[in-house]
Amino acid sequence: MTTANEPLAADRAFLWNLERQSPGLHLAGLARIEGGIEPADALQLVQRLRRLPRFRLRVETSFLGAPPRWRPAPFEPEQHVHVAAGTDPASALDAALGKPLDPKRPLWEAHLLPAYHEGGDALLLKTHLAAADGLGTNDLFEVLCDSSARGADESPPAAAANGRGRCNPFRSPADSGRRIAEWVENWTGAGQDLVEGAMQLASEETRTALLTLNEVMPDAALPPLPLPFNRSVAGRRRLIRCELSWADIRTIRSQLGGALPDVVLAVVGGALDRYLAARGISTAGRSLKIAVAADLAESGRRRRSLLPVEVPLGVGAAHRLRAVHQLTRLLRAARVPEILAGMVRVQRIAGPLAAFVSAMTSRVRAPFHLTVANATGPQIPRFLAGRPLVGYTPSWPISLGQGLSCAFFAYNQLLHVGITVNERACPDCAMLPDLLAESLDELREAAGSAPRPPVRDAPFPPSTHADQTLETSG
Repeated sequence: MTTANEPLAADRAFLWNLERQSPGLHLAGLARIEGGIEPADALQLVQRLRRLPRFRLRVETSFLGAPPRWRPAPFEPEQHVHVAAGTDPASALDAALGKPLDPKRPLWEAHLLPAYHEGGDALLLKTHLAAADGLGTNDLFEVLCDSSARGADESPPAAAANGRGRCNPFRSPADSGRRIAEWVENWTGAGQDLVEGAMQLASEETRTALLTLNEVMPDAALPPLPLPFNRSVAGRRRLIRCELSWADIRTIRSQLGGALPDVVLAVVGGALDRYLAARGISTAGRSLKIAVAADLAESGRRRRSLLPVEVPLGVGAAHRLRAVHQLTRLLRAARVPEILAGMVRVQRIAGPLAAFVSAMTSRVRAPFHLTVANATGPQIPRFLAGRPLVGYTPSWPISLGQGLSCAFFAYNQLLHVGITVNERACPDCAMLPDLLAESLDELREAAGSAPRPPVRDAPFPPSTHADQTLETSG
C-alpha cells in the first residue's frame, strides 16, 4: 500500500515523468445512472475515495532528476468535483476527458454530467495512470458502487470535518532534515536500481525470454509502420461507447479456445481489419502491434506491465483467435511481462530524460499501433448513490502517436467498450462500434452460432488523399 513520503514505484515514476511530454495520461470511468443525481449526493459519494491512499496524496517532483515522491495532501472533494454546465453533455464529457489533471493536487477528478443519456445523468471519474492501482477500473468501481440501493454511511472522519489534518505549509527544521535524508536515499536507490537493472538484463532468464520473443515476433523491438490513427494527438479527445454481449464472448472462448482477453483482442483485430480495408489499405500479410495492459502480482500489490501482442490481419476470425492465444500463452510462459516490467528500473534511473527521449521518439513513429485494456466486474446490477447503475464505460489514455485506444469492462452481462480517440487522427470514429459488432459476429459464426443481420447499412466513405499519403509514406 502506498504511504506518504515514499518514492513512486519505477513504473509510476516513469509515467509521471512522461506526463510532462505527453499530458493527459489518465484513465477514466463513465458511470451512467438511472435517474438524476444531485451535486451534493455526488460530493458525498466521492468521500469514499479517501479509502484509496493515493487519492489523499499528491506527487512532488524531486530536483536533479531524483525519483518523484508521494506527499500528503488535504482530502478536499469540493476541489475535485465539477458539474457540467450547458445543454450538450457529450461535449462536456469530451472537454473533461481531454483536460490534464492538476499536478499540484491529488491526481483525480469527478465530473457530473446532467441529462447525459435519456434515462438520467452520468458521472465521469478520472485518475492518473501513476496513481491508479493496477488497471484502476476495478478499484474505483468497487469503492463507489453498492450492491443495494441503500448504500453505506459515509460520514467524513472528525479530523476532516473540523479542518485538522491539513498540510503545514511551513517547513520545520526536522522536515528539512527529512528532505536531506530523502535526497540521499533517492540517489542511493538509483545506484541500487542500476545494479539490479544490469543484473536483470544479464540474467539467463532475461536472455531466454528475449530470444523467445525474437523468435515469435522478430520485429518486436522496432516500431511498426504507422496506420491512419497513428498521428499527433493534439486535437480533441472523444469517448465512443458501445456494448457487446458478454455471453457471446464466453461462448466463443468455450468453442474456439483461448482466454477471455484473447477473444477481446481478436474482436479488436477484426474490427480494425475492416476499418483499414474500407479505407483502401491492404491488410494482407500485415498485423496490428497492440500493447495489452496487464496486471502482475508482486509482494502484495499489483504492478502494471504491457504485453506486446501482434494480431494478424487479412485472415479468418478463427485463425486470428488461435494466433493470438498461442502468442499470449508463449509470452506468459516465458515471463515476458515480468521481464519487461523489471526493465523499467533502468528507465527510472534516467527519470525525465528517459521520458523525454521516449516522447520524442514516439512522435516520429509510435511504439505500438494502439493499447487495449480489459477488466472484469460484477455480473449483477450495482447502485451508485442509491440509483441503479446502467453502464460503466472505461477509457484508456491516448498518447505517443496513438490516436486510438480500446478499453473493455464486463459488467451485468454486458461487455462495456470505451473507444478513446483523437478526432484529428480518427475522424470517422463513429463507425468503430459497428465494426466491433461485425467482428464479434464473425467470431460467433466461427464458433457455430447463427449469423446476425449486418450492422451497417452503408459503406465507409472513400479514403482521403491524406490517408493514402500516410499509408504510402509509412
